[in-house]
Amino acid sequence: IIQETSLGIRKGEIFTLIGPSGSGKTTLIRLIDLLEWPTTGRIHFDGQDTAGSEKERLAIRRRMGMVFQKPAVLNTTVAKNVAFGLNFRGVMVAEIQRKVQGALELVGLPHYADRKAVTLSGGEMQRVALARAIVTEPEVLLLDEPTANLDPVSSELIEDLILRINKKFNTTIVIATHDMIQGQRLADRIGVIMDGSLV
Repeated sequence: IIQETSLGIRKGEIFTLIGPSGSGKTTLIRLIDLLEWPTTGRIHFDGQDTAGSEKERLAIRRRMGMVFQKPAVLNTTVAKNVAFGLNFRGVMVAEIQRKVQGALELVGLPHYADRKAVTLSGGEMQRVALARAIVTEPEVLLLDEPTANLDPVSSELIEDLILRINKKFNTTIVIATHDMIQGQRLADRIGVIMDGSLV
């Protein structure tokens, strides 16, 4: 449960939500991504109230990308995994191929396009999930414990990617993490959350 709170995230910044497990970080991220709906209060995206019609909410959600703690990959090729959101948007095939290749190059997996995604390591799967999120060029990228289940080398790769995405595209990035050091290393600003309250 998230207590009523006021939080503004600035365009182009990396904002980290730091707190222990069960503190409400994931719930807050899901609220921002409009996957859950607040019982009280309002969420605004770029000045627009998100309490509009389903069509308006979908239009706002399409301006965001989400990467979960445990990356879910489809039982198909890496390229088809990354192309998932573009297919939903009706992007032309040639454009999909170009964007997918660009996203895979950015995350360091350019030669993995034809590999089965389910055969990848945890760190590689997380990079595929990042590529799938950024290929749609979101204005806001939400990351829920993006390195929690990864080894130190994979974690460092993901952290480097987060910084590069932010700098290259000026993407606003919100990260939920229990890792105080990671939060401080990546963030422009930090919010500490305890027992559902931003403290």
